[in-house]
Amino acid sequence: MGTSPLWDVLDALVTPHPAPRTKPAFWAYDGVRPLLIEAGDRITAREAERRVLILQNPALPGAHRVTDTLYAGFQLVLPNEIAPSHRHTQSALRLVLESDGAWTAVDGERVDMADFDLVLTPNWRWHEHGNDGDRPAIWLDGLDIPIVTAFAGGFAEHLGNNQPPAPAAPGDSRARYGSSLKPVAGTTAERTATRYPLFHFPYAHWRAALAATAKNSEADPHFGYAMEFVNPVDGGPVMGTISAFAQMIPAGMTTRPRRQSGSAVYVGVEGNAVVKVDGETYRIGPRDVVAVPSWAELTIEAPGADVVLFSYSDRASMEKLDLWRERRD
Repeated sequence: MGTSPLWDVLDALVTPHPAPRTKPAFWAYDGVRPLLIEAGDRITAREAERRVLILQNPALPGAHRVTDTLYAGFQLVLPNEIAPSHRHTQSALRLVLESDGAWTAVDGERVDMADFDLVLTPNWRWHEHGNDGDRPAIWLDGLDIPIVTAFAGGFAEHLGNNQPPAPAAPGDSRARYGSSLKPVAGTTAERTATRYPLFHFPYAHWRAALAATAKNSEADPHFGYAMEFVNPVDGGPVMGTISAFAQMIPAGMTTRPRRQSGSAVYVGVEGNAVVKVDGETYRIGPRDVVAVPSWAELTIEAPGADVVLFSYSDRASMEKLDLWRERRD
């Protein structure tokens, strides 16, 4: 009859706290990189469309997700390659891990990519990637694929017979929106086609902001020094479903335990950290990745020099749905 008794499953459906299906997990960059380079020998970027090795959470093999709500993968573009243009309702960010001449174009505007730059391709923006350098380009892809799948909201288009985006001058979006300024609403300078016009956050800029903040304020006991990448139009998260953060833990500090209802992915940028997630201990260096499921207890230690981390999470989605909770011990 297509029915079932709620009383048999109520405790499993309405839990006293989040019960993620995924578990803490770690990926050493030096272990994955050779596999990615091998993939470059086996398939071209054009054949694959996106040459990516997905980071699969070991608790959900074959589910193509790093946490219950987030996707992560390492993407490779070899010299003189172009990953062709497409667009989709899934929002994506790229944390650049290796680049010497790589670039991304979003809606016809090209930006050159340097190590640890953050590059966005928000929902339904045309984007392609290329590499004009002499060395492989690699970045971490972070997407909201599981969120979009849960809502059955996935759409995608390939450039094909579609009209290509009109070329835009390099640096145009940063000039309009990246200097604590934005065009006056309703004027011809305003970009009305997207709610998220700024898509390039250079490492040199965000690292300097983080350093200045650390110099002029005291470390928070649960975060050290933490800053959020924001949409300059409204000051909110950089994309509708994903939030992104930069964090510094000063040398010798161990953050106090905290939990959050949103899941997150952490990436090492500088220094070597000891990250503990629900009792699991991971020693991470630059470009290593750790998955932190919902409501997992998290502490971060900087045993030697200062540690700098990048992270992204589903906090933007959680807050919109009134599901965000946090506990700091």
